[in-house]
Amino acid sequence: MTLQSEENFKRIVQFKIRLTLKEKQIISTKAKDEKYNSISDYARERLLKERLTKRITVSDDYIRIFKTMDYNLTKIGTNLNQVAHKLNAYNTYMLTEQDQQTFKDCFEILKDCYALLGQYLRKIK
Repeated sequence: MTLQSEENFKRIVQFKIRLTLKEKQIISTKAKDEKYNSISDYARERLLKERLTKRITVSDDYIRIFKTMDYNLTKIGTNLNQVAHKLNAYNTYMLTEQDQQTFKDCFEILKDCYALLGQYLRKIK
C-alpha cells in the first residue's frame, strides 16, 4: 500500500459546500480537464496547495505617483494621435522616413509603458 492510499483511508472528516448545478458542472469539468481522479482530489489540491503569488502592498504616495504616470502617458499618447491625425488630414507637410520611424518608435514605447503600468496597477488595487 502506498503512502497516498494510506492517507485516503485516514480521511474521516467530511466538508460540505452548496453549489448551483452550473458551479458543480464547471468544477467537474475543470477536475476532468486537469486529469484529477475525483472532484475531491481536485478541491484538495486547489485549496491546500501553497500559492506562489504574492500580494503587493505599497504606500498611498506610490499609488498616486503610478496613477499620475498612467494619466500622463495617456495624455502623451492622445497628443501624438492628434498630431498624426492633423498630419494625415492636412497634406501640407510630408513626413520623412525618419519622422515616421520616430512616431512608430514612440508609439511602441508608449504601448509597452502603458501595458506595464496597467499590469502593476491591477496588482496593487
